[in-house]
Amino acid sequence: MENSDINWDDPEERAKLIEKFSVKDYIKGFNKHIEKSTVAIVAGHSIRPVVTRFGKLWQVGNTGKAFKTLEEAKMYALENPA
Repeated sequence: MENSDINWDDPEERAKLIEKFSVKDYIKGFNKHIEKSTVAIVAGHSIRPVVTRFGKLWQVGNTGKAFKTLEEAKMYALENPA
């Protein structure tokens, strides 16, 4: 599975990947994507851009939280260390 041609922001495309590849390969590819797209690590959280129905947001690790600005994401991470 090559990460460069996969739109990880598209849930339908990700679902097709699970069907096309094994779950193990999917997880490996997704983890590579997270590593490659991470722009900062703050208080143990990887912060990366994601495209959502609300536009581009900054996701804080696996907290389920995302923010409009990178600074907001960093502040949340500092206030909620992993």
